[in-house]
Amino acid sequence: MKRLLRGFRTAYRVSRWSERRFTTAGRTVAAVTLVSGILAVDTTRTVAYQLFALGLALLACAWLLSLRWRPGLAVVRRLPATVTVGVPMRYAVAIERLPPGVAADFAVQDALADAFPDDAQFHSARHAPATNAFDRRVGYPRWLALLDRNRGARIPPATVEPADPRGHAEAHVDLVPLRRGWLRFEAVQLLRPDPLGLVNAIATTTAPVSLLALPAVHPVPSIAYSTGRRHRPAGALAVPQVGDSQEFLQLRDYRPGDPVRRIHWPSTARSGRLVVKETGEEYFSRVGLVLDTFAGVGDGALLDAAVSVAASLAAGLRLGDALLDVLFVEQRIVTVTAGRPGGGIDGVLRELALAGPAVGVDFAALGDAVRAHAPSCAACLHVFLAWDDARAALVKALHGVGLAQLVLVVGAIPGVRTAEGVPLHRVDPDDVAASLAGMPVQCG
Repeated sequence: MKRLLRGFRTAYRVSRWSERRFTTAGRTVAAVTLVSGILAVDTTRTVAYQLFALGLALLACAWLLSLRWRPGLAVVRRLPATVTVGVPMRYAVAIERLPPGVAADFAVQDALADAFPDDAQFHSARHAPATNAFDRRVGYPRWLALLDRNRGARIPPATVEPADPRGHAEAHVDLVPLRRGWLRFEAVQLLRPDPLGLVNAIATTTAPVSLLALPAVHPVPSIAYSTGRRHRPAGALAVPQVGDSQEFLQLRDYRPGDPVRRIHWPSTARSGRLVVKETGEEYFSRVGLVLDTFAGVGDGALLDAAVSVAASLAAGLRLGDALLDVLFVEQRIVTVTAGRPGGGIDGVLRELALAGPAVGVDFAALGDAVRAHAPSCAACLHVFLAWDDARAALVKALHGVGLAQLVLVVGAIPGVRTAEGVPLHRVDPDDVAASLAGMPVQCG
């Protein structure tokens, strides 16, 4: 297997080098030259050696001519703050120090860092359906697909617009993110064909930068859940301006730890010392969203589907003035809060974009964290990667304290559709959008 993967890496490097170094016409001439060279072994039987000599001379001249180009241009990417998996986007690559008004006779090729598939990843991908007989026997197309996914996207070359009077030009580059997480850009290459149009001169600008790809978000039905509010001790410190009680009680002197927003500035100005406004206790609604990250080896696609489900629920849930608490496990319990007091949904999507599989802990750790968090919640949505006794016990325990729940299981559900009156809905990891469109809309 290791020899096979080394061969794939070598073939890929040669292929990428030839694609960038030679134009389409140049690759055609190189192929004809190679074939004619093979046929010209016996010069007494064929005149293919003449074609071989002509092709070799053309390629040699084109190569020498391509070495003359030294542009000395400045290249700057203009990337957005984030992108979303599966959503096409276009960004600009600015090129400076061009002669004003001159049409740029080169293309821009942006490059992401390569991350070659390892043995385990390639072995798990062998279970995917093959596209053709060559793929079934060798697996190189699947290896290329894995490479594209690890890299994060495939970026085609982009043409450059004519320079403006200041010598600035732009190329608009298209990109479709293939996976969540960081996309790591490595360098920008300018490709200019030689006068014969066979060989590209390449000017490389090293420009490492990272771009965060958020998980795919799909529409979800409006979910009905109880809006029952829970008391939060000292909640006014953490949850400003939201809750059933903003009742004014009294004015008092400032104490260390009081939030600045509680300072009563008119009284402070009159007295010459800090005075704060004291209000009643805070009561508000919270919704829990539990993400199961306990994926096995080779289940990366299943975890990505679960993250997409969680992101879709977080983005599509109508919170009003409620809070959304997202809980999952990596090497520790991660809790992210969204809602008017906790901030927008962007923070949750960023955390989900970087969520990895749980390491060094078992599902009991997540179950204990959810049970401890349950008293402050009015409803809980679960996104599980499996349905077993441990997960069923968690749902039963939360049902016992009267918490409304909805369970989504990414993958197979062994013959059950409800648990303790809580609806279970199967999500097909290969068609998350359709599965979410048919999900229940009522928490049980």
